[in-house]
Amino acid sequence: MLSRILKTFFIFFITLNFILFFIELNNFKENILISSKYNKKDSNNIVILTGGTNRIKDGLKIIKDFRKSKKKIYKILVSGTGAGFTKNSLRNQLGPNFNTHLIKCCIDLDNVSKNTFTNATETFKWTQKKDIKEFILITSNYHMPRALLEFKNIMPNLKIHTYAIIPKKHDIKNWLSSYQTFGLVFTEYCKYIVASIRIKFFSS
Repeated sequence: MLSRILKTFFIFFITLNFILFFIELNNFKENILISSKYNKKDSNNIVILTGGTNRIKDGLKIIKDFRKSKKKIYKILVSGTGAGFTKNSLRNQLGPNFNTHLIKCCIDLDNVSKNTFTNATETFKWTQKKDIKEFILITSNYHMPRALLEFKNIMPNLKIHTYAIIPKKHDIKNWLSSYQTFGLVFTEYCKYIVASIRIKFFSS
């Protein structure tokens, strides 16, 4: 009798936690969908996080649009490019139609970062070196919640605007219709939880 009660309680506990997890997962998906796009175009400091498909190209297309609105001297960091990636690599990736002067004058490459946490730490070093107090953070919309979490933890006194790139291969709104998109959101949410726990209990 006791074992049956314990078994029933265990099943109820697991089911309840599964439901709560899925509710929070859905809330996370909604947060992805409302990731804002900073469209005022009055900040000349921009950080682009690599990792997602075409993030660099999409991010620099946004910068090209910003440059059309006002003539400014930009400070741009492309973070997480990987060892051996140079401005020549960037020029070849973007093609001949991209403004090469922008690459030469205004873009810094971060070859050190391996993940979102180190993206944040290396970006903070860059902001200190360049005396930057605010910047626009550009990354994929599904990555933005975790990126913003890490960045605000490392640099709480800096003003961070967000510009979320919508991935072409994933319809986040209809995430349950594709196991790949569901897997993307699920994985990103799990990473977000791990980052939150680390920041809460182990961040100084």
